[in-house]
Amino acid sequence: MRLLFAALLALVVCVPAVADVKLVIRDFSGKSSTIYSNGGSSRIETPQMSGYAIVDHGSGEIMVVDTERNQVTRLGLAGQVAAGGGTQLGVSLKDKGGGRKIAGYLTRKHEIVADGEHCGTVYASRKLLKNSVIRSMFESMRGLQALVSGMTAGISGFMPVCRRATLQLAAAMDAAGAPLRVLDAAGKLISEVVSVDTDSKVAAASYQLPAGMQVVGMNETMNRAVQQLQNMPEMSQLMQQLQAQGGAASPEMKQQMEQLENMPQQLQQQ
Repeated sequence: MRLLFAALLALVVCVPAVADVKLVIRDFSGKSSTIYSNGGSSRIETPQMSGYAIVDHGSGEIMVVDTERNQVTRLGLAGQVAAGGGTQLGVSLKDKGGGRKIAGYLTRKHEIVADGEHCGTVYASRKLLKNSVIRSMFESMRGLQALVSGMTAGISGFMPVCRRATLQLAAAMDAAGAPLRVLDAAGKLISEVVSVDTDSKVAAASYQLPAGMQVVGMNETMNRAVQQLQNMPEMSQLMQQLQAQGGAASPEMKQQMEQLENMPQQLQQQ
């Protein structure tokens, strides 16, 4: 009995602790974002944020820490927000065979199809998802993407089909694996994982909210975006003005059309 107890104790002591995972992702502009995860939470740092975001994998709660404003924005639960997400596209992946090696992992190439339209290419790794921390990380990213899709549902009519498809891509990735490189319909880079560190050491405090910060809801941010939309003419009105001018758009019209087209991306960044 003592030998059995000693063996069990040795087994427990020798089991290695699960390390944190660090992913570095480059976007189309060349800017890099970093995601850390300990399996229970993820920390997201991007150039678009003056701080970072914390995603709780268990509850799906997403909190954005703004270090400049000294406040935390509670975005809510991904599932609840996405529940009112409006009409979903039929997004699917077509296996196109072996792909390239990315960040040290072999991938398979998949065509992204949305409602029958070619919307790009994704290189995915099934092996990467065998790491439990990375699997939970990508599952949380799926919830985050669903949240953004739900937030922008009201203006999805202004979005091209393929741009909407990128907001629903994570839900179609289960069978394919972890997306390591995503290209648009023209073959231009949308995002790529440039490094994977499965043995990272991150302090537990990095996944916690700082003490003393004001916690606010997301209503204020969304209200500002809605006001911007209300103060802008609809695309149909701009097209009518364009036709009345014989197809020649004034500098003011060009600026309004560009703002309207970029509004979905601005909402996603906010």
